[in-house]
Amino acid sequence: MKHSILALALCASLLPGAAGAAAPAVERPKLDNGIQLVLSTQSSVPIVAISCLVDGGARLDPPGKEGLAELTGSLLSDGTKGRTSEEISKIVDSMGASFSTGASQDWVEVGATVLARDFETGVDLVARSLREPTFPAGEFARAKAETLGSLQASEDEPQVVAGRAFRKALFGAAPYGTPVDGSLDSVKRLSREDVLAYHASLDPQKTLCAIVGDVETARMRETAARLLGAWKPQVKSLAPRAPATPPTARTVVVDRPVAQASIVVGQVGVPRTDPDWFPIVVMNHVLGGGGFTSRLMKRIRTQGGLAYGVSSAFGSTRLPGPFQVVLQTKVPSAAEASRIVREELQKLHDEGATEEELAAAKDYLTGNFPMKLDSTSKIAGLLAQMQYFGLGDDYIERYAERVRAVTLDDVKRAARAHLHPDALVQVVVGPKADLEKQGIGDATGDASAKPASPVASPAPAADAPAHEPPAAPAAGHGAAASPGA
Repeated sequence: MKHSILALALCASLLPGAAGAAAPAVERPKLDNGIQLVLSTQSSVPIVAISCLVDGGARLDPPGKEGLAELTGSLLSDGTKGRTSEEISKIVDSMGASFSTGASQDWVEVGATVLARDFETGVDLVARSLREPTFPAGEFARAKAETLGSLQASEDEPQVVAGRAFRKALFGAAPYGTPVDGSLDSVKRLSREDVLAYHASLDPQKTLCAIVGDVETARMRETAARLLGAWKPQVKSLAPRAPATPPTARTVVVDRPVAQASIVVGQVGVPRTDPDWFPIVVMNHVLGGGGFTSRLMKRIRTQGGLAYGVSSAFGSTRLPGPFQVVLQTKVPSAAEASRIVREELQKLHDEGATEEELAAAKDYLTGNFPMKLDSTSKIAGLLAQMQYFGLGDDYIERYAERVRAVTLDDVKRAARAHLHPDALVQVVVGPKADLEKQGIGDATGDASAKPASPVASPAPAADAPAHEPPAAPAAGHGAAASPGA
């Protein structure tokens, strides 16, 4: 369910565009139970946004129970001690607020956006969902059925099928190998007891809450201490899975009778905290992250007419996540489109970018960044993720400086270090027989290319700058957003 009113949307849109991307004043007290607070008073509009992240997420789903974090997260607001789901919905609607719970690959999240006059009620909603959800049997059955229905429906969406198959081929049973919502088989196995056990593993000492808006920070701190300070850890955290071992180059064909082939090509990428991230962001913008100005779009759409769109991205994750190029093309042109993707990856790996491409990427990235600060909820989400990934207190004010500091040599070095054209994993969803005629896959639907050199997974740098975090978690009740993978 989603709750919002026009008044909140209009107020949020009135925030200044942050043309200079000035960093908001922030306080970072810690509660006695270990919750890290990130507090900032913003008085432009009478709104307060709350964004709480608990480390873990789908990354810690037990083997065979993938989707557990997301199912647990989605149920956090569907009943707490003394309140039913319907009563919570009425409270949210009566305030004209928004309220969301859910999970991503790396965290469980709870967030709310309320008018300043309802600040304490907003914090109370968030605190109760973290501290004392009841997971009613009826709500569990409903949420599980909805997830299974969604998963079943996604089997008819070739792009979704390609993305899921790509994750499996790239990560296997390691973290990030299954989407946040799990699979049909894993979700079918989930029980209410599993949900209770997952919630019991959530730890206030691994929790941070960003609160931003038209309330003094002293009141924010007092209210958070009163409503969140009593939350205590229940059991030890879940055991982490072993990290991924990057696979050798291979192609996986998923047989589907469709006219458009869905293609995903990529490799294991880097963690969000990789020290090369600013050169990587610029490099990726040149390759496929820059829309119509990117190399892939120019060659595959503008020059080749092979696809409506194509894009590339590095995942935003705690562990090394995926790097992927995604596109759809007519089945007869699948091999040609795949060849062009590989050519452009190889060219960027070998030669780097041009002066013109570097300048255009810098202009776009620095010009677009203030849009991440144009609402209270976006600021709260950004501050939360800055804290989570340890991006540094000066991340906002130095973002443009760090982008501008990237040189052609930096881009070339990053491309050679982090693009591996000889170790690409490719997934193609389409008619197997037609694809095999083009040399894609083999009779088994899973062809291995020549063995590639192992790709070392880069180790996180504790205090290194990372790329721009995405906007704040979605504000829809029970519909929290992923971190932008």
